[in-house]
Amino acid sequence: MGVSLLKRKIVGGFISRTRQKFLSNYFEIVWCNVFGLNKERIRIGIITDGFYRAVINSKEIGEYLVSRFGTFRTLKYKDGKLPDTKLPIDQLIASNVVDEFLKVAFSCDGGLCFYPAHREGARGGTKWMIRTVFLACRHAKLREDYMSLLRFLGIRARNVPKDGKIKIEDEDNIRKFWELVEFVEGVKVTKHSRFWRDYEKQDLLSLMVSSYENPSRIYNLSKFN
Repeated sequence: MGVSLLKRKIVGGFISRTRQKFLSNYFEIVWCNVFGLNKERIRIGIITDGFYRAVINSKEIGEYLVSRFGTFRTLKYKDGKLPDTKLPIDQLIASNVVDEFLKVAFSCDGGLCFYPAHREGARGGTKWMIRTVFLACRHAKLREDYMSLLRFLGIRARNVPKDGKIKIEDEDNIRKFWELVEFVEGVKVTKHSRFWRDYEKQDLLSLMVSSYENPSRIYNLSKFN
């Protein structure tokens, strides 16, 4: 899911692109509440690549957001340079909404890796669980900003430039994420997941946390055998 400013002569357009209509509706609610927009000014539809798109035409809102926070572009330009962008860390902390901001970010651009691993060896080998909560972000500066927000909540993570991801991998910090941030209710794992397609992310996070107490429950699931 992303938000962009379209440069037009008359209006600024803000776009939310996601494969889950739930998040487009969430986007609609937030924009109506924050900016007092009438719902009729927000157009939600499906585009050719299967994404839902929410468009708001408002030059005033566009000018305000760009003047306050800078560009919303996160992809590289044709010359390979990244745009000069950042997260509004001070404003998020001052407004006491760091947890909510991270919840939406991880729900849109994040996910979970959760499956058993096995190594052959004497006496049947060794089993262990792969548990990771991650956020995908190719922009180096934005990853640093996300790391700062997680640290503010006392959550330790790894910034992994090679993968373009932020990863939370140990029990203490996965539990903190579960307690303090969570995923937006109703958001599902994408079709790219080998084991958890269409499973709600928040339910999967809760299952991941519970697996620390009873890992055999996960090892014995039919999907892994």
